Amino acid sequence: MESTALWLERIEAGISDEDLAKALEEALDRHEITDRAARAARSINARLRERRQREDLLRALHETATDLTGIRDVEAVLLAIVKRTRILAGSDMAYISLNDYDRNETYIRKSDGVATEDYRTIRMPIGTGVLGKAAAGLSPFQTGDYLSDGAFSHLPDIDSAVGKEGVRAILGVPLYLYGKVIGALLIADRTLRTYPPELVDLVDAIGKHAAVAIDNAQRFTEATSALQRLGNENRTRIKEMGGLQTRIDLDERFIEVIVRGSGLEGFIDLSQQILGTDIVVLDAANGILKEVPRVSPPPDTGRLGSLLAGPDVEPSLASNVAQAVATGRPHAFGANDEEFVVVAAQAGPRHLATLVARGPLNTGQKTITERLAVFLTVLRLFDQATHDSAQRLQFEVLDDLLSEREVPLDLIQQRATRSGLRANEEMTVAVFDSEGADYARVEKTIREGLGPVTAIIARRGSYTCVLASGGKNTISAVMKKLKEARIPATAGHASTSEGLTGVKKAHSQAELALSSLIVLERRGELLDGDQLGHLGLLLAAVRSSGTQESLYSQVQPLIDHDSQHKTDLTRTAWAFLETNHNLARTAEKLYIHRNTVKQRLERIAGLLGEDWLDTTRQLDTHLTLRIWHLRIPGSSIDGGMPSDARAGFRGDATAPSNR
Repeated sequence: MESTALWLERIEAGISDEDLAKALEEALDRHEITDRAARAARSINARLRERRQREDLLRALHETATDLTGIRDVEAVLLAIVKRTRILAGSDMAYISLNDYDRNETYIRKSDGVATEDYRTIRMPIGTGVLGKAAAGLSPFQTGDYLSDGAFSHLPDIDSAVGKEGVRAILGVPLYLYGKVIGALLIADRTLRTYPPELVDLVDAIGKHAAVAIDNAQRFTEATSALQRLGNENRTRIKEMGGLQTRIDLDERFIEVIVRGSGLEGFIDLSQQILGTDIVVLDAANGILKEVPRVSPPPDTGRLGSLLAGPDVEPSLASNVAQAVATGRPHAFGANDEEFVVVAAQAGPRHLATLVARGPLNTGQKTITERLAVFLTVLRLFDQATHDSAQRLQFEVLDDLLSEREVPLDLIQQRATRSGLRANEEMTVAVFDSEGADYARVEKTIREGLGPVTAIIARRGSYTCVLASGGKNTISAVMKKLKEARIPATAGHASTSEGLTGVKKAHSQAELALSSLIVLERRGELLDGDQLGHLGLLLAAVRSSGTQESLYSQVQPLIDHDSQHKTDLTRTAWAFLETNHNLARTAEKLYIHRNTVKQRLERIAGLLGEDWLDTTRQLDTHLTLRIWHLRIPGSSIDGGMPSDARAGFRGDATAPSNR
């Protein structure tokens, strides 16, 4: 009895099969136990050993499942699976493949113990090789020597990768999730090996836990991503609400500026406070409407308005403002080591003003400038409506005088008298094209140019119309004042000695003179409509018909010859006709010798034809030459010579020239 208890204690302590067999042989030799007892001892020890191994495997499997369940990152889960599988199986390597059903392929997703990149990145058709068959989900598959095993279909590139890695034995089990095979779990060794059923069961059990762990990790990742998106959306909405509240506060402050009647000064002052930089408001012609110096400007910074009017900035200002008008967005540009941001205030297609800020501005500040442009638009429309209301009486007087309506003259005279005009005095009508400059600024400058002269000023369409008492000399002073104020202006004027009854005709002549300057591309000049005659009617017809390209067809051969050969035949033909075919006066007018005039006239006849002075052709040619002459900067309708026309005169009255 004592001997049996001793053997049970040794077996329970976990004696190995070898040690137990040796001890039993010695006990049999000493006749301490029977053969039957020895066989029972071996059987009991084998069962206990198997149970202990199963318990160890179950414990390891439980620990693996517990660890995998606690991991939330997909990459970490995959790495933990292959590491645990490799350790528990005692293999050289372990790896997981996932199925790509769109391409009918399975590919190694994560591995442990793999040495070569070719093996680590294997991608093969589902159903091919051990990996492909396991990924097909039929059952676990294994091979003791893959390269020499004919039971599998082989692919050359896969066999090459297996050979480089030195793999011999491979075991793969499918991974199932919700009845669908998502991939396979595999172990591999670089030596010949047959995997026992209990190891196959272990790897298969790990695979089942692995599939669940992968699914849980993916779901957690998706949930985390969804929460993160929701959080981002929430933060975005909070930010948007904050921005909306900021805009509401901004709107309230600017509405207060408009209601209080602070005008552009209040607008600029508040804009500078909000943006923390200098602000200037320009009109549509890029003239300064208003600038308010900051209370505490940064050191070493000049006035923004002075910078914009400087020679280094002004040339590029117009093109950049045009770009801001075209896009409707703030536009930044640099000049003279400074950065400027411009944004246009527009009402439909009308460009009312431009806000210019000293840069650089960040994205948030540029967004604010867009809002400022909206309020600047409202402010400009409000100011224009107020100004138009104040100017309504002057507009009505001009409208009654110029319209086709039958308005009693005495009624018009009463209204004109209120503006200081006497009904029967000499009057001058001028029409100004100020190219989008602010009307209030234009009117103020015109008033300054007129000085003590009584006048009615009103806007008609895109032009500014002036009806002033007295002669035309005052309009020249007005043009000078406009240029000093940097307001682009082109004007036509005409006078009448018939008082109010002649205003309509004078206005037509003034408009005709203005349109003639525009056709002749002589912007910025002043033309007297009283001297145009039928030439003005011709220019007006050209402008309305758009046939300017064929305007010089009568004398085009002369123009082309002068351009190609640096001659002066066109001017000679003009002077000859202006002097009524007088050679001496033509020579005097051109500062050349009479023989030179004769030589040029012969050349002209050769180019235009011998009949160019015939009565039927001469009128057309003369009118065309007068229009050509008017396009020369500085020329006048009375035939006066521009200063550069004397360039060909060298003081040699005896040396003829055919130039």
